[in-house]
Amino acid sequence: MKSFAALLFAAAVAPLHAQQPDAAAMVRSIRLSATLQQMDLTGSVERDGGPKFGVNLFIRESNMQFQLGEKERFHIRMGDESAQLLNVIDDKGTTKPFPASKLAQSIAGTDVSYEDLTLRFLYWKKATLEGEEKANGEDCYKIRLDNTDGNGAYGVVYVWVHKKYGAFWQIRAHDKKGVPLKEFLVNSVMKLPSGGGYTIKEMRVNALDSNSRTKSITYMRFDKPAAASVPKGRGR
Repeated sequence: MKSFAALLFAAAVAPLHAQQPDAAAMVRSIRLSATLQQMDLTGSVERDGGPKFGVNLFIRESNMQFQLGEKERFHIRMGDESAQLLNVIDDKGTTKPFPASKLAQSIAGTDVSYEDLTLRFLYWKKATLEGEEKANGEDCYKIRLDNTDGNGAYGVVYVWVHKKYGAFWQIRAHDKKGVPLKEFLVNSVMKLPSGGGYTIKEMRVNALDSNSRTKSITYMRFDKPAAASVPKGRGR
């Protein structure tokens, strides 16, 4: 959620055409690509064959609304330098700030956290290019991001940027002691209706033990995106 989301987290992906291996520039381009989209995504999130929860993601450039089933709704405001996660508390769209103390909590018992929705680590100020390597079967740039604000569960996050699509292809998050916690792998993408880029079709989220072995798996899957319309506010 992109923001994959986002998944998440918020979860939108569009090509950024990275030409130079500059870590900060590539990360900034990934952030900006999400704010250029206008689309509605409908899909599901499911952990290890457990209950399947419907998700809706409505993207209006720098504003995203994420809904899980019929219970939880969130608004994500994405800027150039920060992303803000807000709770939607009524049918009128009234919002209040999401508490930082709950960022690391699991969403509906899955391996996706509220922190993952915003991909807030893409806003950390310290980005370092560590080279080029294969990730999830594709040629990528490897970027290290260090937590510069102290919030959330992650201390270091590695992002593999697809050299063709120019979007994140794999992410591995570690805690503040360097212990691996989670990895995100883009299994497939699909073209946007406008033909102007791509979005995630399926993303796998692995919860890891201290030896980087997978403890559990959550899948996020999205249907073919529709052109932007007025959000209906209903999960499926």
